[in-house]
Amino acid sequence: MILNKYLSIFISACLFLFLMLFTSIVTLTFFKGQSIPFIGLFFVVVYYFIARAFYSYLRNDDFYKNTRQHTSDKPGEKYMIKGEKDTKKIFIIVWIFAILILAAVSIWLYSYNHGLI
Repeated sequence: MILNKYLSIFISACLFLFLMLFTSIVTLTFFKGQSIPFIGLFFVVVYYFIARAFYSYLRNDDFYKNTRQHTSDKPGEKYMIKGEKDTKKIFIIVWIFAILILAAVSIWLYSYNHGLI
């Protein structure tokens, strides 16, 4: 199962956003927000490569292979999901959206409770 290009980019961006939110939560909790710029700069680079690897995971499977030189998309072909359904990929995608929402709510509640809003 592969996802179309734009849906894969969106889900990879959600993963990147979740990782950055998680880093912010950990930094606020343990370091009281003092070293967010330094930790953030380092993790932006690391999380970019993780998000790119996740994008490749969403765009490839055993049957369809997408690289810079080769694409399995035919001109004019429109699809959201192509190939057999993969329950592991679907679970990971649903988990990312659920945990992203929970991380956003938790950081909002943290900032609301500490008077930062």
